[in-house]
Amino acid sequence: MAKKTWAHCVRDARLIFLNRDKFAYLLYANGEHPKTYAEAKKLVDLFWSYDPYHFENSVIKKGHTKEDLINHIIGKICYDCSGFVCAVTQSEGDIFNLKVITDYNSTMMNNGLLKDITTPADGVWGGVLWKSGHVALDVGNGLCIDFGNEFLDCREYRLAEGNFKKSGRLPWVDYTNCINL
Repeated sequence: MAKKTWAHCVRDARLIFLNRDKFAYLLYANGEHPKTYAEAKKLVDLFWSYDPYHFENSVIKKGHTKEDLINHIIGKICYDCSGFVCAVTQSEGDIFNLKVITDYNSTMMNNGLLKDITTPADGVWGGVLWKSGHVALDVGNGLCIDFGNEFLDCREYRLAEGNFKKSGRLPWVDYTNCINL
């Protein structure tokens, strides 16, 4: 199977950002699409059981309830930060049907794939950006796209605001003729 190109990765990330009302952040999600209340509740209950500390800090302590989260994700395609990066870099096709082929969490992506960021020129379009516990996709021109946290969902912002420590090329992406800005 041919590698996905960096340009297609950036295109898919931008398309998801432009359609961000159809997507939601949910820790541990890899493209699940709960269409009913029952499906959303089952998903939230399962992932909440994996890391109650995260959900306590990201949902409850920010003034939301578990019920708010369940209602927020109904009908939306859900990713966490690494699920989003894996989906847009591994899968071809319609952005509403991208699949995570191999899930690499942020720690696994940092395991020898990435280098310290020392200058803005260290980034490359379609590359992964990393800081402890979080990843984003470099979409060029000093911008990145990620899935930030519950209720933040998909967002685009300046790299300088992200405080990323490392960046790099993913081995499953074709970076031939990539842009470095």
